[in-house]
Amino acid sequence: MVLSSILSLPPFGHSTQIHPPSPPSTPSSISTSSEDSVDTPSIETSAKQTLDCLTSHVYIGSDALRVQVLEELFKKHSEGGLLTLSINEAGNAADLQDCFSYVEATLGVSSEAWGLGNIKGIEYRSASCEAKPVSSAMRSSVSTKAPRASHLLALSSASLRSVISITSPCNKYTIHVVERPTVVFTPVSRTPPFSASLQPVGSGNIPTPEEWASLWRAWDMVTLQMIPETMLHQKPIDLRHKCLFYIGHIPTFLDMLLSKAIGGNPTEPAYFWKIFERGIDPHVDDPDHCHSHSEVPERDEDWPTLDTVMSFRTGVRSRLFQLYDDLTTGKRLLTRNIARTLVMTLEHEAFHIETLLYMLIQRAGTGTLPPRGIAAPPWDLLKVQWDAISSPMTDSVVLGPATLTLGHDDSEADDSLPEAEGRTYGWDNESPARQVQVGQFRASWRPVTNKDFLPFWKAGAVELPKSWVEENGELKVRTIYGLIPMDVAAEWPVLTAYDDLAAYAKSRGGRLPTEPELRLFLDTYDVGYEGGANTGFRNWHRAATTGSGSEGGKGTNGGVWEWTTTLFDTHDGLVPTNLFTGYSTDFFDTKHQIVLGASYATLPRLGRRTLRNFWQRGYGYAWVGGRVVWDM
Repeated sequence: MVLSSILSLPPFGHSTQIHPPSPPSTPSSISTSSEDSVDTPSIETSAKQTLDCLTSHVYIGSDALRVQVLEELFKKHSEGGLLTLSINEAGNAADLQDCFSYVEATLGVSSEAWGLGNIKGIEYRSASCEAKPVSSAMRSSVSTKAPRASHLLALSSASLRSVISITSPCNKYTIHVVERPTVVFTPVSRTPPFSASLQPVGSGNIPTPEEWASLWRAWDMVTLQMIPETMLHQKPIDLRHKCLFYIGHIPTFLDMLLSKAIGGNPTEPAYFWKIFERGIDPHVDDPDHCHSHSEVPERDEDWPTLDTVMSFRTGVRSRLFQLYDDLTTGKRLLTRNIARTLVMTLEHEAFHIETLLYMLIQRAGTGTLPPRGIAAPPWDLLKVQWDAISSPMTDSVVLGPATLTLGHDDSEADDSLPEAEGRTYGWDNESPARQVQVGQFRASWRPVTNKDFLPFWKAGAVELPKSWVEENGELKVRTIYGLIPMDVAAEWPVLTAYDDLAAYAKSRGGRLPTEPELRLFLDTYDVGYEGGANTGFRNWHRAATTGSGSEGGKGTNGGVWEWTTTLFDTHDGLVPTNLFTGYSTDFFDTKHQIVLGASYATLPRLGRRTLRNFWQRGYGYAWVGGRVVWDM
């Protein structure tokens, strides 16, 4: 492993290039009026841009879905950044002509156009043809079947992404429109943990330099390519800092924790530790009340320049990779304290990608730019798929009584002990493991959707969710690509504050679940990232919920965290962290609720069962939904 080579990867080099300013200059406050909007492609246009330029096609058997094969196929055959991959579940040679006929009807590729090829000893077929307007033909072929989890797992392991997939009526053939996105995260099961000896380690979650590289690609794309220069000193959400603060906060936090773990002076400029150490989380009901945080400059001209922040960032990243060099050469011993620091700093940055994105989505179409190197969603085809998903045969399922284990044993107080490797490190509120009793209750199969919540809002029961916009009398839903019509996102889980969803649940004669109840439901029925869930940047948007009484009840909630009625508070055996002082304890204030799960922008490693997130119950910007439960 050559650690220094990772620092020079183009996606996170020293360039500070940012998109040119977006005219006209936009105000810092959020506006939902048409005067503050910019033209965004219609859902039909985005589908045509994505799908009507397909010229390269590959056919392969499902038994050949191997990482190296997929990587080579995409490298050799993709054109314009896209490739259609037709997969035969019965194997490479079985029912060959039937599959070609299905592909011809769907994509217009003649059965005679296919030629035989071989990669890594695997036979496959490929075809190249002129681009054809296939979106209308694909619309008639769209199936309601969820993408096969095994396909999605293989693609993500090969750093590829399925933009959309269509399965034949006979369920034997699946067509994926595949891209190699700028940002992709490999599954946890296929991401080996770091070992100072560079030998395989069977378990644990110490991040490798390659994991940092993937994370920095995501962070740099969001901060340097999606935030135009005009927005650097703006606040997409009034209760948060301006965008530039977060660009400086992430390397500052890493620098400070490295010094705490291994010693050493701050990376220059040292005064960044004063202004970028900690962000703000004011009380929603009383914004003047806020926990301890950094004092930032009041005037825009007193903030450091972006070039200065980028130079600091590069220095901190070099410092981190010097630590990895020292660990692998034996110059420094890998202790539990260092291991925890590596886990905590990487996961802190991962959380902030999601935080920054839910801020930026408030200005999508009025400032924020869509992600580069990611195909625009074919909204019209996705809508057909989502609308056709069958409703559950029953709206709820009975769970419990049960004895449940929450958390795991990972106390920071034990970090002086040996054997740093082979352990799973978490946040202070995840530990220790403890058993709880869960009584019998009934839970809705699916979280509350936009369609479910719409009549409740129309009745005047709650304010407009922050994830919705009323524009010229029409309701629309926010996405990072801009606003889309409500009917496209009708089956998505609604994003709104705890108080709103608690009121909705009460109107249904129910309530929101406790932490143990939701944990039991997710343990039993949620498929997780490797089972095909819409998390881990598999998409850059929510999707329809799929949980139901069929398929053993397994499904996905569409890519959101979920509220619980459990207050975020201490518990027996919790040892507050000294590495990130106040991470949990500052929010034991009776105002924060525990949320579980993961959103579409949550890294796969953060989907571990023991992780607990928390938000103020009156805060409607976070990507959190909820499901109704009933007492028995």
